[in-house]
Amino acid sequence: MQSQPRQLPLAWVCGLFLGLSLLAPIHPAPAQQIFQTQSATIYYEDPASLREMEHRLRFSQAEKFSQSYFYTQDPVQAALSPGLAAKVDGLLAKVCLLLNRWPKKSAGLRIFLLKDGRQVQQRHLVFQPYQNSGPSWFGYGSMEAFYEPRSRSIFLSLQDLHAGILAHELTHFVLCVSFAVPPPAALQEEWGRYVESSLN
Repeated sequence: MQSQPRQLPLAWVCGLFLGLSLLAPIHPAPAQQIFQTQSATIYYEDPASLREMEHRLRFSQAEKFSQSYFYTQDPVQAALSPGLAAKVDGLLAKVCLLLNRWPKKSAGLRIFLLKDGRQVQQRHLVFQPYQNSGPSWFGYGSMEAFYEPRSRSIFLSLQDLHAGILAHELTHFVLCVSFAVPPPAALQEEWGRYVESSLN
């Protein structure tokens, strides 16, 4: 009696195909450009998105930090968005003060600035394919932002961005890199909400 070749379940094959097709956007695409701050590397598609990000990052000490900012930026990058580096680094400093935790200078934070919540959701599916349900399985859901600890990357929806959202994700970054064993996800969320509500 000859044995039949084993067939893979259709759902498994579809899941594998979906996973492989979504792996491409993990790394910066060749079209993406880089904006450097003292503490982060921001990946973006076009200069207008950097200016929009700068406009949306408003918090009580942004102006004060900008006036005392001593980082000498590349003139080309400074022309793209003169106040963005100071705002991002100032927001991280504020988060660190609220948490009383300071990451090492070589922590290597990456921020991916995406068009909208759907693009953020698609990136999230790459890292957490089994945490989503319903239509978001196929990339149709929406998500404002998330932090991916293994690559030390924050993925942000420009459409939904405000200082509180970035501060919340920066909280995850600071907690994950400043403890040998990061706190549980639920505790990180509590700290994120506390930081978000304490910005102003």
